[in-house]
Amino acid sequence: MNEKTGYLAEEPELKNLKVLYFLMVFLIIVDFVMPQYFGIHIGYDLTSTRVADLVIVVYMFLNSKILTHFWKIIMGNVMIIPLMIYMIVSIYTMVFRTDINSFFLVFLEILTFYILIYGIRFVIGWKRAIKLSIGCAYFLSIYGIIEFLCGQSLFLKFLSTVPTNVVNCYRSGFYRVMGPCGHALAYGLLLLLFTALACVDIEKEELFLFKRPVLLILLMANVFLTGSRSTLGIVFLEIFLIIVFSGRNNIKKTCIILIFFLLALGLFLIIFGRTGVGRYILMQIASVLDQVLGTSYSGLFGADTTTLDNSEEYRKCLPKIFQLDWLNPWLGRGVSGSFGALIDGIYIKSVDNFYVCQYIKYAYPGMIAYIAFIITIIVQMIISAIKYKSAIIKMCLIGIICYFVNLWWLDALQTLKFAYIIIAIFWAYVLTRQSEKEENINAAE
Repeated sequence: MNEKTGYLAEEPELKNLKVLYFLMVFLIIVDFVMPQYFGIHIGYDLTSTRVADLVIVVYMFLNSKILTHFWKIIMGNVMIIPLMIYMIVSIYTMVFRTDINSFFLVFLEILTFYILIYGIRFVIGWKRAIKLSIGCAYFLSIYGIIEFLCGQSLFLKFLSTVPTNVVNCYRSGFYRVMGPCGHALAYGLLLLLFTALACVDIEKEELFLFKRPVLLILLMANVFLTGSRSTLGIVFLEIFLIIVFSGRNNIKKTCIILIFFLLALGLFLIIFGRTGVGRYILMQIASVLDQVLGTSYSGLFGADTTTLDNSEEYRKCLPKIFQLDWLNPWLGRGVSGSFGALIDGIYIKSVDNFYVCQYIKYAYPGMIAYIAFIITIIVQMIISAIKYKSAIIKMCLIGIICYFVNLWWLDALQTLKFAYIIIAIFWAYVLTRQSEKEENINAAE
């Protein structure tokens, strides 16, 4: 019995199924680490994640008890309702737009999501899933520094095996780190989730910003190196939330460490502010302030303010896409077709807003269904956090809120699979607590 939380720390029921255990571990690792452009192209991109999904599904079909159990878990989950509506929308969009990807991309994402829930709850366990995720965070945060020093994506250079539009990206003369993702903005979304994971103490079940100080510093360095203003701004919000939801003693310790850290950063910038590294840090901080205050201080440190301003004006036009009378509000355009529109004299081609993208692809029914899915998750996390008073749930809640808030400024860019791991950890944790409560009641009787 765990003295702090009062519940049994049992191993997951199916841990001894070695093949399934290996496949689930493999799925989590490749989900985080391997890029979408690595795989086999057979008229369809068979990525590492999809290979893992396919093998796991075959395994389940060869074991009818596992398949039946898996199906029972799917149908018993409250999220099935908005996800089924979302899938129905994707089916009729596929039919009317003759776009098979409109359905299969949604289907494969949802399939991966439920496989993760099942695997983390019954095969791996939520503790090992968190440890695996933190291990991936260490690997990628170190790799991100190396990638920046190399001035190009090593993943793209050595692991690009399927057709891809991914290219190395630069801004204001600096390379923008993108890790295993297809863009620096996408990598920023992953870093938000890693930051939440880095600050949870699994054994003590508490939040502490500096639980893993080396990892936190590496992750913050990677955030700066993405060159993403929205990610940098949201990570400040995330840090604030982590501090607020920490225990009283951890809040005091965090504030003391933060003061020393900020003094050290200030001293570093005073000494090295005129160097390339110093100017880059100041430029990123100033660009966030410019976005909030409407100023242009980042130009003093070498930022291309014209590009930044154009990007800001571009994003302001995106919500006006809802007003376009030639877009069908009930039937989306699907995922394969291109989109372009002239709004207020600005030609919109790349839609950097996930929710607007959902409207374009699946119209109001699809967009509302997915937003209902997000709200369902967050509400369930809040209810469970209050019920169990768990730092694990608070960690998941903070990471997911910051992730989906950031999607107002950019599309998901094939990063939903990262968020689904965090959500799966949450559900696995809650299902474990429920199971242990039932066992305790039965034992008492």
